[in-house]
Formats: sequence, C-alpha cells, structure tokens
Amino acid sequence: MKVTRVAAHLLRSIQKAALLPDQAGLRSLDVSAVLVEVETDEGITGVGESFYRSLDDNRFLAGSVRAMGRHLIGKDPLESGQRWQELYVQVKRSGAYGALSALDEALWDIKGKAAGLPIYQLLGGKTTPVRAYATYPLGKSIDDVADGARWLADHGFATMKIPVGRGVAEDRKLIEGLVPRLPDGFGLAIDANTTYGFGDAQAVARVAGDHGIAWFEEPTEHLDVQGMAELNRSTAVPIAGYQTYNTHYPAVELLKANALDVYQPSLDYVGGVTAAVKVGILVETFNKRLVPHTMGPIVNYTASLHVAAAQRACTLIEFPVLTRDIDDPGRVHTGTYVRNVEDISLRPDGTVAPPDGPGIGVDIDWETVRALQETELAVEA
Repeated sequence: MKVTRVAAHLLRSIQKAALLPDQAGLRSLDVSAVLVEVETDEGITGVGESFYRSLDDNRFLAGSVRAMGRHLIGKDPLESGQRWQELYVQVKRSGAYGALSALDEALWDIKGKAAGLPIYQLLGGKTTPVRAYATYPLGKSIDDVADGARWLADHGFATMKIPVGRGVAEDRKLIEGLVPRLPDGFGLAIDANTTYGFGDAQAVARVAGDHGIAWFEEPTEHLDVQGMAELNRSTAVPIAGYQTYNTHYPAVELLKANALDVYQPSLDYVGGVTAAVKVGILVETFNKRLVPHTMGPIVNYTASLHVAAAQRACTLIEFPVLTRDIDDPGRVHTGTYVRNVEDISLRPDGTVAPPDGPGIGVDIDWETVRALQETELAVEA
C-alpha cells in the first residue's frame, strides 16, 4: 500500500467559547479545524484533524500539512511508527506539530480500516471504563457557574473544569463561593492556562487544596518544571498539564521531577496517536493519571477516545461544553460534519467510548465539509 495524495481541508469556525484567561489576557477560543485526508493506491483513505486558536492560524496549519504530506507520498502508511519518525525529523526543525498530529491520526485510521478494526483494538483493546468531565466556560457570576454545574450533573457529568487565573483574590472568591453550591458528589477542577507566576500559583493551589479541587491545571508557565514540581510537593491539590507539550520525550523529565500528577496530552498537538500512547505508557510506569486534553474539533476528539480506552492509566477524558446555548451538553457539538455523533457522545452512566467502526470510526459528511470549507490544499504523486 502506498500514499498517493494528502489533502488539508481548512474549515471555518465551528464553535466559539467564552473568554478564557491566559498569558495574553482574556481571549476567546475559536474552534475552527483542519481536516486531513490521506489517500492510498488501494482505495483506503484515512482522516485526521488538528486545530489552532483561530482561522488565520489554521491557514498556516493547512499549509504545514501540505508541506509535511509530501514526505508521505509513495510510502507505506501501515508502517505508521516509521512514518512518524520520518515526519518528526522534519517537524522538530519546523515546529509543525499540529501537522504531524493530524497526519499520524490519518495513518492510524488507514491501519484500522485495512485491518477492519477500530484503533483501540490495534492498541490492545479497552481497559477500564472512561468517564467524561465537562470543560465549561466561566459564567457571569458564581451563581451562574453553579447553575451550569447542576445542568451538567443532570445530563450525566460528575466533574466540571472551569478557567481561573484572574488574580489570587478573584480565584479565592470563586473557589470558596462555588464549592458549597455544587451538587453533592460533583467534582471541580480549575485551569489557569499558564497565567501565574510561582507565588500566586502557590496561593491559589493552597485554596484549591483546602476545598478538595480535583486538580489545578497549568498553574504556571509549562516550561517551569521545577516550579510545578515544588507546587506538586508543597500543596494538596494535584498539579496537571502537558497539553502544551509536543511528543512523548518531555514526559521523561516531568515524571522524574514529579512535576505533574495528571498528564493531559492533546492529540492535535502532541504528535497524534503514536505520541499520546507513548505518554500513556510512561505515565502508567510512574503511577500517574492520563486524562487526555480534547479541547478541539470532533474527529480529533474521537481519535482521543481510542487512546483513552486502551490506556490503563486513563479513567477520565475531557469533554468540551463550550456554550450553554445547546439542549444537551453530553452531545459532541464541536463539529457538524460527523454523522454518527451518538456513537461518541456521553452515555447515561457518564462514560464515553470510541466507536466500533474500523479506524477512527467517524462517518464524515463530506457535503457538510465542503460547505464549511474555506480552502483545500493538497499534494499528490
């Protein structure tokens, strides 16, 4: 089998989220996407997906997919491990990790379709059930967020994550005011999106630990390994991160430093299925938790479900609920171009699972893709 064509479909905005605090200030998350096709000479086509925070950034991503895709033309897609290494040699000089991730997902989709098996079976099969937690935008008031928690609980979620990072006093007020208003047994995680320096992060972490917060995500700059390790040692709340790292290699130093308790590789950036699986294996070795980051479009989310299902260190995965303006928060709403949404949506018991179809298992509505598409970039033999 040989790759004959690689195409990147640049899709316009799928969903906007509320303002989130990060180092650049308050920014909105614009979920547009680059949907990738990898075609072969045996008629099997694989799909993968990645995204950046804006349509303009995704134009760069689509161009990167086309540039990286030329290294796949004429090669065997079933040798996904070797293809990953060849692409990584190129990517570590260019920084196009989103392109590597989407292309790797597409190669695994081809492998599954060629074998007639879902990706999770190729990875060893399902392990423990995986529950979903809801990432939820910050409301206008504490009562508004508490109302959102009750809405999520009514639809089967047992945990929510909200953004923090607006200052120690504001975050303390939010945590202390919100926790007593949560439904019984409902968990809360917080995410600072790398906003804080060490001192402020430690102050918020102590408040979080005192109130039983499930984890404190990206409290400081993600490259501050020693700072995160000190937070992890000195405070009761588990420290989480990894979505802003690419490949599995940095996990070694983070694990040796005990910098994180919760590892959150993002398949759209870490290097696809191949790298995320290796992160999971390393995390399991150190008895840490794997909780994949899935704040993105629908095909990438589905690929993440396959990795989650096959990893023993994973019992929880992110489920983006980016707006209150929907009837059912348990139905995936980060893409209208997949027909079998019910197969990947929240189940009544609060769990999620990958579809059982071959490969990633998504049924793409290509007519909708064409309607959403701004442009298509391709390279072929």
